[in-house]
Amino acid sequence: MNKLQRYYFGQLLPVFALIMVGLTLVALLTQSLSQLDLLFERGQSAATFLGISLLATPQIMAVVMPVGLFAAVAWTYVRLHQDNEVIVAYGAGWSLWQVCEPAFRLAALGAVAALFVNLFIQPIALREMRERLFDIRADFASSMVREGEFRSNVDGLMVFARRIDRDGTLNGLIISDTKSSTIPIIYVAQRGTIAKLDTGPVMVLRDGSVQRRLEDGKIDIVGFSNYVMELRGFADTTLELFYKPSDRFLPSLLKPDLTDYWDRDHVGDLLAEAHRRLAAPLICLSAVALAIFAVLGGSFSRQGYGARIATAFGGLVLMLLSFTGLIPTVADQPGLAILLYAIPLIVLWATTRGVRQKIPVWIERKPIKPSKAMGARLKHAH
Repeated sequence: MNKLQRYYFGQLLPVFALIMVGLTLVALLTQSLSQLDLLFERGQSAATFLGISLLATPQIMAVVMPVGLFAAVAWTYVRLHQDNEVIVAYGAGWSLWQVCEPAFRLAALGAVAALFVNLFIQPIALREMRERLFDIRADFASSMVREGEFRSNVDGLMVFARRIDRDGTLNGLIISDTKSSTIPIIYVAQRGTIAKLDTGPVMVLRDGSVQRRLEDGKIDIVGFSNYVMELRGFADTTLELFYKPSDRFLPSLLKPDLTDYWDRDHVGDLLAEAHRRLAAPLICLSAVALAIFAVLGGSFSRQGYGARIATAFGGLVLMLLSFTGLIPTVADQPGLAILLYAIPLIVLWATTRGVRQKIPVWIERKPIKPSKAMGARLKHAH
């Protein structure tokens, strides 16, 4: 790039970075709403909630990157055009490609970054997120107690704690166990803690009593200073860690494990995810081409380019919807995967035809043909 092109690129880069940060934060906030049960139902801290939400950031950035590129290129080139900086470049003999080259360089960087995220960063981050969520959902003991509330998240067990200290000590415990009998066994303890042993989770109760109703209707009360209550009978043993197609690396998508019943029944879904990751970066190039076409693909307008940019953005949305809508079809018919590559490439080809022109058509000057009167005056002057 020459000096002026580096200037164009320097104008594009901060705008693109700012737009990407804004779009990612909005998408991250929306995505995080689905994880709110970690705070309200599973009793996790805000730091855990934030950490899990941030693990989805790479995938979100790859998804919103085409929109960020379109917005950055359209906004920057409109400003350069209105400041006559593009006109000066044309006046110096620049081709349309030379003017657009910084934008396509940014698009190429965005496409490479999106491909790297799709192939490596996304599966690493999503696998870590899946494992954390599995641990949280499997650890029912962390969600069975909430300060000042009777909670019955587990069948056959109701727990009340008057206060929970910072170190996890439970104070003022009341536990109702109906797992083994229709008649509840009531545990009352001044203090208690939840611990994990090799045999499973337990609750260690201190200074309390166990109350049972006998067959004759009398209440049997046995006091204790220390009592260990096993919780493994209440745990859900059917939970199994499962990696979705979005969590897997490319080799396992292209060559599924046919010995696994789920992979064997969902070969199409795995292949569709693989082709989506490989084809999605092409949309970055098409998005920039649409933005360039909206600003530089028509005549100069002093009223602005809002209508043309809106039309081009509608084309981008249509392309994204078509691309996304084809994925279930590709899962059913893997031979149609070529359409995932064809859609952005066709848009790229159709919107960059004018780039091959040396000078844009709208600023070419036709030779002036003098009138008869002007010709007579010029002849008389000579």
